[in-house]
Amino acid sequence: MEKTFGFYRFFKGSIFVVMLLIQAFVLAQNNKDKPEVIDGSVNNEWTAMLNEKVWKYSPDDRPEYATKDFDDTSWKYLSDEESDKRPKIYWLRYYFKLTPTMANKPIVLNVTQNGASEIYLDGKKFETLGKVDAKKPVYQIRKTIPNIITISDTLTHVVAVRFQEVNKNEKRAIVNFGSGFSLFFSDANELVAKKMKENKTFFSFTMLISGIFLALGFIHLLLFLFYRKAIYNLYFGIYNLSIAVMSYLVVLLYQIEDPNKINDYVFWFYVSFAAFCFSLTAFVNSLFGKKIRRFYISSIFPVVGIICLVVLKDPNWAGLLLISYMVFVGFESFILIVRAMLRKEKSAFIVGGGILVFFGVIVIFIIGLFLGGGNYNFSTGFLGVNYKYVILLILFSFPISISAYLGWQFAATNVGLTKQLVEVNRLSDLTIKQEQEKQNILQNQNEILEKQVEERTAELQLEKQKSENLLLNILPEEVAEELKEKGSSKAHFYDEVSVLFTDFVSFTKKSEEIGPEAMLKELNECFTAFDMIMEKHNLEKIKTIGDAYLAVSGLPQEDPRHAQNAVLAAFDILNFIENRKKESQHALDIRIGINSGSLIAGIIGVKKFAYDIWGDTVNTAARMEQSGEKGKINISKNTYELVKEDFATTYRGQISVKGKGEMEMYFVEA
Repeated sequence: MEKTFGFYRFFKGSIFVVMLLIQAFVLAQNNKDKPEVIDGSVNNEWTAMLNEKVWKYSPDDRPEYATKDFDDTSWKYLSDEESDKRPKIYWLRYYFKLTPTMANKPIVLNVTQNGASEIYLDGKKFETLGKVDAKKPVYQIRKTIPNIITISDTLTHVVAVRFQEVNKNEKRAIVNFGSGFSLFFSDANELVAKKMKENKTFFSFTMLISGIFLALGFIHLLLFLFYRKAIYNLYFGIYNLSIAVMSYLVVLLYQIEDPNKINDYVFWFYVSFAAFCFSLTAFVNSLFGKKIRRFYISSIFPVVGIICLVVLKDPNWAGLLLISYMVFVGFESFILIVRAMLRKEKSAFIVGGGILVFFGVIVIFIIGLFLGGGNYNFSTGFLGVNYKYVILLILFSFPISISAYLGWQFAATNVGLTKQLVEVNRLSDLTIKQEQEKQNILQNQNEILEKQVEERTAELQLEKQKSENLLLNILPEEVAEELKEKGSSKAHFYDEVSVLFTDFVSFTKKSEEIGPEAMLKELNECFTAFDMIMEKHNLEKIKTIGDAYLAVSGLPQEDPRHAQNAVLAAFDILNFIENRKKESQHALDIRIGINSGSLIAGIIGVKKFAYDIWGDTVNTAARMEQSGEKGKINISKNTYELVKEDFATTYRGQISVKGKGEMEMYFVEA
C-alpha cells in the first residue's frame, strides 16, 4: 500500500525536508573511546540521528544516566528494527569531541525531534523540548532559537537524552510523522548568516506568491459578484485562492513546532489541492465542455476523499481518490482544450496555450523526477534552470493566459459597445430628421398644435438636460465628454495629486445605539456638506465606502496647489463636524488622512460604471486616515513637503503602518 500512495510519501518527504532537515551522515559506532569528531565541515553537520547506530540506548528511566562518568558499556546501540519494542520513555547517550578549529567557537546544538526530551551535556541539563511525562506529555519538534555553547577543550564530552517519542499507537488522521531525534552541530556565526539568507529567500518567495494569488482570487470573486453570468470568474477566483492557501500552508509547515498541528495543516493542504483541481476542470468545462454531468460526477472524488480523512481517518483511500481526480482533471482538460483548438475557437488558443504550458511543464517535471530516481536537485535546478523560475512558470502560465482571455473578451465587448453607440447615433439622427419633417408639415397648423410641439420639444430638452446632469454627477466633465465623443474613456495617469480620506470614529457602535434610519440621515447630512466643501476647494469626489469618504485634489485638471486645497477642505470638514456636534446629538467624530503622489484614474467596467482611482498613493492615504486621531488631520511626508510653508504642523515621528512598515506622519494644526 505504501508504494501505491506516493502522494503521501511526497507530503512526508516534504515535511521531513522542511522541518527536520535530515541529511546523510557517516554511520559508525560511537562510545567513550571512539567519540564522534566534530570539525564543522559541511559533510559533518548532522552528527547524530535517532535511527542511526551511533546512540547508546537503555530502556530504563534512571536519573544517573545523565551523569558524565556513568558506565554505559553494557548498553546496546539503538536499532531501528527494535522501534516497536521501545518503552514510552528511554535514555540515549552520545559521545563527541571537538577539533581545535571548533574549540572556543560559539556552537549551536540544534535539536529536531518528534516527541519530548530532556537533554544533558556532561551531566548538566542543557535543553528541554516539550515535556517528558508518561501520562500527559507535551511534544515539540524544535525550538525557533536554539541554545549556543562554547567548549574550550578538545576532550571527549557526552550528550545524554531522556526521550519520549510521539505515541505510536495513536491513530493519525492523515500523516504519521514517525519517530526521530536529531542533534545538529554548527558554527553559530555561519549558521545564523546562512539561515537568515535562506529564510529571507524562502519567506519572500513564498509569501509573494501567496499574496499575488490571494489578490487575484478576491478580484475575480468580486468580478463574479458584479456579473454572475461570467461563472468562469468564480472558478478562476477559487483557483487563485487555493494556490494562495497552499503557499501559506507551506510557510506554516516550514516553521512548525507542534507536531499535533501537522495533520491540520496537511488536511487543509489536501482540501486546497482538491479545490485547485476542481476549479481548473470547472473553468475548462465552463468554456469548452458540453457534458456537465461528467463534471459533476468527477467532483464526487475529492468530496469522498475528504470524508475518508475526516470520518474514516483513512489517508490511503483519500490519497488514491485525490490522485485519481488529479489525473482525470489533467486528461479531461487537455482533451477539451485540444478539441476546442481543432474547432478553431478563438478563446481556446488564448486560454489553452497557458493551460497546456502548465500541464507540459508538470509532465516534464514528473519525467525528470522519474529519470532522476524520484530526486530533484534544487541546487542545479530543473534542466539547468533555477527551481524558483520553474515554479513561477507552473503557477503563472495559467493566470497569464486567463488574463489574456479576459483582455480579449473585454476588447470584444468594448468593440460591441462602440458599434451599438454608432447605431444609437444613427437612429438619433434619423429621429431628428423625422422631427424636422414634422415641423415643416405642422407649420400651417393652428396655434394649439404649435404649442403642443413646443411643449414636446421642451420636454425632450428637459429630459436631455436631466441626462446630461446625471452623467456629470457620476463622472467628471472631461471624462463625460470623452465618453460621449468616443464611446469609451481611457484611464489617465496623474503625477501630482492629493488624496483625502475620511472615516467616522465608532461608526458601528453609534449605529447600534441610534438605529439605522437615524444614522443614515446623519450620514446623508454629513456627506452632502462634504460634497459642497469639495466643490468649494476644487476637489473631485470619488465615492463613499460605508462611512468613509474619498476625494482627490488635482484631477482631472492639474492644480499646483492640490495639497493646500486638500488641507483647506479637511479644515472645513472639521469645522462642519464641530458645528454639527452642537446641533445634533447623533453627530460623529471623524478622522482625516491625506497623502500626495501619483495615481491612475478612469472608469471601471462597462455596466453601471464608476469613476475610480488606483495606486499606492490611495492606499497610503487610507493608512494616514487609519493611523490618525479623531478631530485631527493626519498627513504623510509627501504632503508635508508640499504644505509645510502654508500650515503649522506637528511631527508625529515614524509610525508603524500595516503593509508598509514605518512611515513619517504629521498633524496639521489649525
